[in-house]
Amino acid sequence: MSLTGVTVPVEALDNVEPNTVLVVISDEQGRVKVVKIDPQSVVAGEAFLKITATEHQPQAGCWVMVGGRLVWMDPCPN
Repeated sequence: MSLTGVTVPVEALDNVEPNTVLVVISDEQGRVKVVKIDPQSVVAGEAFLKITATEHQPQAGCWVMVGGRLVWMDPCPN
């Protein structure tokens, strides 16, 4: 899977709109970039971000784009 997006100011983290995916990236020098993912690049009906349960994070599941909206699913679709 390949997602596309545009760089946005770090201040975008202060007021995230509904159904928005922002990715925070720190490069090898520690510079931080924020990328707003284009929702059209997310494959509908498929998990695009899976969360694995751990000792400190007991909930597992995934985010899926359904009808243009981000939906949390547990269990994840196959």
